[in-house]
Amino acid sequence: MSVSLPTPEREAGLAGRLAASPAGGKRYAVKALWRTVQGEGTQAGRAAVFVRLAGCNLWSGLERDRQRDAARSGADCPLWCDTEFAPPGAVKLSAADLARAAAEAGGAVRFCVLTGGEPLLQADAALVRALRAEGFTVAVETNGTQRLADAFGGDPANRPDWVVCSPKLPEAELALEACDELKLVVPDYRPDAYGAFAERVRAHGGRRALWLQPEDGPRLAEATRLALDLVFEDPRWRVSVQTHKALGVD
Repeated sequence: MSVSLPTPEREAGLAGRLAASPAGGKRYAVKALWRTVQGEGTQAGRAAVFVRLAGCNLWSGLERDRQRDAARSGADCPLWCDTEFAPPGAVKLSAADLARAAAEAGGAVRFCVLTGGEPLLQADAALVRALRAEGFTVAVETNGTQRLADAFGGDPANRPDWVVCSPKLPEAELALEACDELKLVVPDYRPDAYGAFAERVRAHGGRRALWLQPEDGPRLAEATRLALDLVFEDPRWRVSVQTHKALGVD
């Protein structure tokens, strides 16, 4: 039996399916919530519930702001990012309501990935605790500009179980204290510019998870060739293939 997997950009009516939580406590602006498989990196192929939190500190998400925000932030990603995370259309949910919605979407799946935009602008210890109360292992995908301590507090028990960093600024401007995977999108971001930051990647099974992700789009052939050249030069790095696209899911 085939399983229909809605995609975050094409799924119809998140607001129609999820009523906003009452105002009063903290609410999280959610752009999309869907069941899929993780397509990249160490967790590739793992069934997951993705929660796309609205907003980013490097790009507004609006087409008209690409050049402006690239100049403002110093990041290249506003020029080519194709993710829909702009706040308009987001649903505002409490931690408990968001965790319940993730559990309903996931069915038997209990691996939740918080993504964005930049999820650490919103994610906090209360959201991690609510997701864990629903049985989830919690991962987060961040651009590295925010500190875990600022988002989740000083107690490591309140932090996500797995942290993936895909930096979009020079390593001197990255605040993230540590992560479990480092993913550089080539050709704009390359290993020789992130040697010191790579030391912040926690080793699992005796190795650090260091990935080179070819940028999708018009430069894909160039980026793929470069990624291959770079991993041959330094085998500590591996090429990350977007397997979810091969599977036809987002």
